[in-house]
Amino acid sequence: LFLRTARTYALLACIGSWGVGVRVACGTPNPCGPVLSSIEVIRCALAQSPEVRAEEQALAALRGRRTAAGTLLPSYPTLAVSLAQRTPRGANAAMAQEQVRTLNWYVTLSQEIEVAGQRGVRLDVADAAVAAQVRRVAVAQQEVIAAALTAYYSLWSAQREQQLAVELSEVAGGLSKVASARAAQALLAPVESRVAQAEATRLTLLGVEARQRAATGQAVLATLLGLSATAPPSIAVQSVEPDPRVLPAPSDDLPALIARSLTLRGELAAAEMERTMLLQQVRLLRRTRVPNVTLSAFAQSDGFDELVLGGGLAMGLPLPAPLGPSRRGEINEAQARVAQSEAELDRVRRRVQQEVWQAAAAHHAQLEALALLTPAVVAQARMDLRALAQAVGARQLPLREALLSQRTLIELLQAHLNAQRGLLLSRVELLRATGLLAQSVPAFQGETP
Repeated sequence: LFLRTARTYALLACIGSWGVGVRVACGTPNPCGPVLSSIEVIRCALAQSPEVRAEEQALAALRGRRTAAGTLLPSYPTLAVSLAQRTPRGANAAMAQEQVRTLNWYVTLSQEIEVAGQRGVRLDVADAAVAAQVRRVAVAQQEVIAAALTAYYSLWSAQREQQLAVELSEVAGGLSKVASARAAQALLAPVESRVAQAEATRLTLLGVEARQRAATGQAVLATLLGLSATAPPSIAVQSVEPDPRVLPAPSDDLPALIARSLTLRGELAAAEMERTMLLQQVRLLRRTRVPNVTLSAFAQSDGFDELVLGGGLAMGLPLPAPLGPSRRGEINEAQARVAQSEAELDRVRRRVQQEVWQAAAAHHAQLEALALLTPAVVAQARMDLRALAQAVGARQLPLREALLSQRTLIELLQAHLNAQRGLLLSRVELLRATGLLAQSVPAFQGETP
């Protein structure tokens, strides 16, 4: 019984989600593959994101509200039917004695009509709400893409750190063995040998930390993609250079980037449409102060074989507050919310400019760092690391100086890896801040990488 009930609820959930933007069919497995490129990560993150689905459901709800706002009549027509039996009395006692009775009937049809254009303003309010929600969907997509790419490149960096730690641990282990051999021959102080062993242990611990960061990165990426912990994702980074389809190189012109962000950022567009919606609500409240007109038509059989046809017009009498519902309080509240939305729009605009400014500065700094850490410099540092043990064994370099040189070269290699990670993450943030990250979403729909 429990399983049958669970299947029933699952079926109802699938039916309820049909046609409202759910990208993955009910009952089908997760479409994300085991090995993912950056484009596949974007596809899967958008397909599996509950945040995007929630915003799409909110958009569907607002479209339903827009349909309701387009109703032509404010209420149902009212049909009233009544019957009465008329029996003469008093002066017509003779007729009463003859039991002359007449059955009278009354039929009235009335309809309330809006005369101040409330329907058009309601549609304007609903359209502004839908437009604002469309921008919120785009913002949710942009945030999901940024989070997925950040997790993707963070996992790549953690795996590279793990590889580097293994390499450094081997180099330090070789130097430690040389130091131990020289200490055994009384050619080196035992304390220096132990310092070399401690350095090798420290680098081994760096590998442990890198493995932990890699496992954490896999967990974060798997969560964003809706994958199971038993099948963690693997990434396929072909090159350390960002994929231009995913992370195109942004312009160096900061004013142009800020101007573009003020045009493309969905938060600004949503705040502007929110302000428009509130302005339309003020208009609607003012229109609702005009009383509706009720038209009526009636037919009745009254008296003795008398057919009466007629019509009527009824309208409410507006009264000033506090005697009647003048909507003055609601209008004042809506006007205050309009002023609040203007302040919010200014706050969002300033925040967007600050984010672009900071992201551009960070991206420029990482470019400068990578310009200093050229491939030739990095390759030479790796060669020098491996040559340190030979130099100590050949008595060309004291162990203490070799350890200092080893740490300096290791810091150089770590700085190069950090600069690569920083460039990728700062570019993701810069494209998100300028609103260009979400612009690439349509290009990934149906594309084969």
